[in-house]
Amino acid sequence: MKKDNVLTIFTRIRQRLHTTARNIAGQNNADDVLQDAFCKLWTLKKYPNDQQQTENITNSIVRNLSIDYRRAANRSVQSDIDTNDTDNSKEQDIRELFDLVKKIIDIKLNDTQRNVLWLRDYEGYSFEEIAKKTGRTEANVRQILSRARKVIRETYKTIN
Repeated sequence: MKKDNVLTIFTRIRQRLHTTARNIAGQNNADDVLQDAFCKLWTLKKYPNDQQQTENITNSIVRNLSIDYRRAANRSVQSDIDTNDTDNSKEQDIRELFDLVKKIIDIKLNDTQRNVLWLRDYEGYSFEEIAKKTGRTEANVRQILSRARKVIRETYKTIN
């Protein structure tokens, strides 16, 4: 595969990559993650032979760079927290909320709902892509996602 093909693939899946970067690294860092990922791809010594391998490598690079950006941001936030105790309570509240939602997802959602929610909200796949991956129709994927979000919302309301 040539560099031109990598550019075509990157451009085609850019929105999904941006969603992944935004969900992991945050809105402010998503564009930087994509730029760094593209530079990494462009400087590879050897390119994969097929399109699917290139997509997989691209997804991995974006995910790993997003995690790196997130860790760097967390270190920065941690140093700010250490210097300012009032921000510590806000950060703790956010962490507790995040942990609570994560527990609700783990406990209340079935495997199908959890998988569809992950693919859509964290990986950034379209409904069509999720339908292909799961062997379901797009309408069914939308319904599963809607029901999963409803369970999370209702469970959260009963707890608080």
